[in-house]
Amino acid sequence: MTQLLKTLRPWRLPHLALMAAAGCLMVTADGHAVSSAWVETEGGRIRITALPPSSDGIIRAILDVDLLPGWKTYWRDPGDAGIPPSVNFEGSTNIEQLRLDFPPPERVDDGYSVWAGYTYPVAFPLTLTQDKAGAASVLEAQVFLGICKTICIPVQNSFSLTVDPDAKANSFEQRMVDRAYSQIPEQAGHDISIREVTFSVQDRALSMSIAHPESMTDLDLFLTAPSGWYFDIPERIGGNDGISNFNISVIDAPADTSLSGTELQILVTSSTRSMETVSKVP
Repeated sequence: MTQLLKTLRPWRLPHLALMAAAGCLMVTADGHAVSSAWVETEGGRIRITALPPSSDGIIRAILDVDLLPGWKTYWRDPGDAGIPPSVNFEGSTNIEQLRLDFPPPERVDDGYSVWAGYTYPVAFPLTLTQDKAGAASVLEAQVFLGICKTICIPVQNSFSLTVDPDAKANSFEQRMVDRAYSQIPEQAGHDISIREVTFSVQDRALSMSIAHPESMTDLDLFLTAPSGWYFDIPERIGGNDGISNFNISVIDAPADTSLSGTELQILVTSSTRSMETVSKVP
């Protein structure tokens, strides 16, 4: 079974010892409806909700993370610290492929570091492709993520969920999934795009120009770095007429490596819109 999964980075949290002391919570949640049972953990609860498969074999689902006030979880690439969510569907029946999407994050300052994540309940869209379109699928999902407050709790759970094409999602589940999918960043288009990306070996920094509507004044930038690379918070250094320029310093990188020829996943956000694209460094 083909899996489109993100490789986890080494944890680089200053409070790693506290995380190790907390340990991992291992729970199995069994369900044979559209939604699994909630799995309770310190700081919140998690579950998986899946809609019945479409006639072309697509199952839209979500990893639902219901955080308690004051607790946080991580984006795909938190920065130089954090545990990004991962979902593995190995062992599932009638599932060929998985794509995990992320809604736009915010920058979180926990006093130890500044990282990308979520300080509120969040739903991560899961798009699954069936081997046999329109038939039933049994989802065997392994979920791993971090939920943090003053310490960070690594949470590892297993879910078993039967998705039947003859089942009907209730209106609440349908709205939850639809809302999560509506928050997936749009693709680059005529009014939001990456104009230029350069990398200075001498300065150990990326430079980037972004074209966008002038109404998007609160622009921010998030990068998914190649394995072993860690970037500082992007610094907006001006621009005009719908062009914004950013400088991104390198915090750490593998020895004797270059970003030249590397593809970067780039997320541009504002309070009203978000765009995600892939751009190659010359």
